[in-house]
Amino acid sequence: MKTLPFIIFGIAVLAQWAAPLSQIWTHERVLTRGTLIRLKCTAPDPYDPLRGRYLAVRPSQTEAPVPGGMVLNEGTQVYAVLTRGADGFATISSLSLTPPESGDYVRVKSRYVFNEKAVIDWPFDRFYVNEKLAPEADKWFAENLRSAQGITAEVRLLNGRAVLEDLSLDGKPFHEILKARVK
Repeated sequence: MKTLPFIIFGIAVLAQWAAPLSQIWTHERVLTRGTLIRLKCTAPDPYDPLRGRYLAVRPSQTEAPVPGGMVLNEGTQVYAVLTRGADGFATISSLSLTPPESGDYVRVKSRYVFNEKAVIDWPFDRFYVNEKLAPEADKWFAENLRSAQGITAEVRLLNGRAVLEDLSLDGKPFHEILKARVK
């Protein structure tokens, strides 16, 4: 009977470690095995005192056509089927309540439906930046956000999960551009 509290304590400790390790493992699995897609972005650079500096990444496509007969409420999880255009950028071609059998897709949330189009929330919205590099990153982001080529979010997809891997401008990774600007 005296060992029961120790067993319960041991299970609680294992559960506390298992939850974050499972999330880390899932995130890393998407980064290593996922399909790379590119999305055009728009975004400002906010500051969160608890989580630090980040670039608020918002893909430019926020609406998707709703198939006839599909009823979406606020917060409904749907699968956005993505197709790559001739320019290499992915766009949402359709929505589905169930995961498609093949192709690239990502799980998104519906905000509301208007005129047979759903306004959606993407599963990623922040790209965290080193505190020391953040002011320069903010300047770079502001200068290039409205440029002709625009900023591209490089996202990895695996089984409906999406992980924001990097940002790029004209095919050049964000970190390389930032290192060159800081020098």
